[in-house]
Amino acid sequence: MKILHNTRDLLAIIDCEIDGIEFKASDRNKISFALFDIALDHAKAIVVLLENKIYASVYALARPLFESFVRAEWIQYCASDDEISYIKEKDAFKLNFGQMLEAVEKKHTWEEILSQVKINSWNSMNSFTHGGLKLIFRRFKDGSLEHNFDEQEIVGLLQFVSLLSFLSFTGIAGISGTNKKDTVLKELYDNMCLWCFNQSVK
Repeated sequence: MKILHNTRDLLAIIDCEIDGIEFKASDRNKISFALFDIALDHAKAIVVLLENKIYASVYALARPLFESFVRAEWIQYCASDDEISYIKEKDAFKLNFGQMLEAVEKKHTWEEILSQVKINSWNSMNSFTHGGLKLIFRRFKDGSLEHNFDEQEIVGLLQFVSLLSFLSFTGIAGISGTNKKDTVLKELYDNMCLWCFNQSVK
């Protein structure tokens, strides 16, 4: 599966680019940076698990990848200082995931692509993460206990992983407060549009 190799290569490039990156060590930046990095860890784990055909754990990591990325974006660009203090004190968020995602999309004036992912896939993600029926049914094929995963479904997951990995790198570059990563970000974006979403950048 070509997209699997390309996703792995994307993550390897991101790893090299963020190694040693510097940023102002405020609470906002530290928590956000850590969550972007956690999202990238989940992405790398999904690739390794796919390469080893450990499908249940591949699917189980889709939700924490999504949550880590959105929380990182919300903390960096939307949260008040009081909300960040609350996170540090309580290890909890005042807003739910949907509210954070809505705030992030409005802040960036993004198209509601990630909101649509949530609408279409959130129940499935929960089932995958918590050992629900959607995951259980993918363990049976023709009455036998074996993996029953659709390749196109895996491709869709890798597109999602690649997009959130790129956006996490973009977030980390933003935290650094420098434009030194602008060229590599542009190159990665242009290439990703071709191999991940099959469209040229005009």
